[in-house]
Amino acid sequence: MPAWASPCARPWTWRDRLASSRDWHDALAAGVITGTASRRMDVPLLQAATRVASPAWPSRPSSGPVLLLRPDPYLWDGRGASNPWLQELPRPLSKVVWDNPLLIPPDMARAMNLHNGDRVTLTRGTTRTQLPVWIQPGQATGCVVGLLGWGRRQAGGTGSNVGCDLYPFRDATGSVQIEAARGDSMPVASTEHHATLIDASPSDVARHGTLAQFRDRPDFLAAVSAPQDTLYRHEPDAPVAWGMSIDLNACIGCNACVTACQVENNIPVVGRDEVLRQREMHWLRIDRFYEGTEHAPDTFFQPMLCMHCEQAPCETVCPVGATTHDSEGLNVMVYNRCIGTKFCSNNCPYKVRRFNYFAFAEQEGRPAISRNPDVSVRARGVMEKCTFCVQRIAQARIAADRDGTGEHVVTACQAACPTQAISFGDINDPGAEVTRRKASPLTYAALPEQGTHPRVTYEGRILNRNPAIPS
Repeated sequence: MPAWASPCARPWTWRDRLASSRDWHDALAAGVITGTASRRMDVPLLQAATRVASPAWPSRPSSGPVLLLRPDPYLWDGRGASNPWLQELPRPLSKVVWDNPLLIPPDMARAMNLHNGDRVTLTRGTTRTQLPVWIQPGQATGCVVGLLGWGRRQAGGTGSNVGCDLYPFRDATGSVQIEAARGDSMPVASTEHHATLIDASPSDVARHGTLAQFRDRPDFLAAVSAPQDTLYRHEPDAPVAWGMSIDLNACIGCNACVTACQVENNIPVVGRDEVLRQREMHWLRIDRFYEGTEHAPDTFFQPMLCMHCEQAPCETVCPVGATTHDSEGLNVMVYNRCIGTKFCSNNCPYKVRRFNYFAFAEQEGRPAISRNPDVSVRARGVMEKCTFCVQRIAQARIAADRDGTGEHVVTACQAACPTQAISFGDINDPGAEVTRRKASPLTYAALPEQGTHPRVTYEGRILNRNPAIPS
């Protein structure tokens, strides 16, 4: 290798970047790079650059499905394997945590009589491994997907030997063969059915419609109104009334808000075994709904958190008053009062309360300095839930009193959302963003028939499909 090829010999130039991209070959063919510039590249380096820039598209195998290897959406190439927050973050579509099963289409599952968690043997040439399968609606027929970044051998106590290492299949040749493996199936931890809303279909919860329907009647998604008759009505009368609006047109299901909430509020990681027992602790979850055929379903994402209901059904059943309402509309928790009856969780129609079955915070083994000092660390045996980042509200109030400015609060989930789908603020302020969002004709409340009058509302999703493209 010539001296200039060493990264320490000279600064990195445009020639080095072009050497591993298609731009080099395009520029060489167009005559932009001529003479010594092309001759100075090493022949092995040029061959490697050609393979990277112009990979040979694999021919369709005559037998067996096509294996598509993709980086995990959170662990990526494996660099995040030692992060327990990312390990326990549900994948956007499959909702699987702590594992990378082979994603297969529904027709293949029926043909091979496979169910979620069944072990299969994946073979390509001399490379072979066993891993569970997960049936993924919308997966293309004849294709299976494997996620990279798993199965690392040295990734600390969290990421070592978690999942299956599929990197060896990148260099293997030959058709892919999938055979049902002998033995029992392997349980795969998934949060998909851990919080089922009662008496509601997906179209009622994550409301959506077409652009033609919106033009014909802008408020068609808010047709269902809340019942007005009630035994009691608690309307907070403070000058400030906190509320939130979530735009389903902007939500992409990335789960950034879920992780931000976990970091901000010292929410513990419980591990794979506890997730299998439906004991995950996330205060905020992203519900994923399918509508249509299993081969090409429409996918809808909806963030679901504590609604901070003005008529909160959780408050009326708590025997010790651990969950109560404040004057600004927040449904707050007094952890020192909670005795763990779980009555509030059973009475919550949105299923957004979590219970500390064990001392999860102590089992994490995190240093105290790594936690948010403004949020208490909950003990075993208490309920917990979203608080609208009450600690940030307190900080904003202190800053407003000191500086004489208005109270501007940005919750953790709102700050982390890359598409600005979440708006939070004082709904009594006519100039606030959340007030404008709530005034949209697309605004609706989840499960309005429950009569909870939630402070969290949604803006329904509008689909604008091309009529020339068959659905």
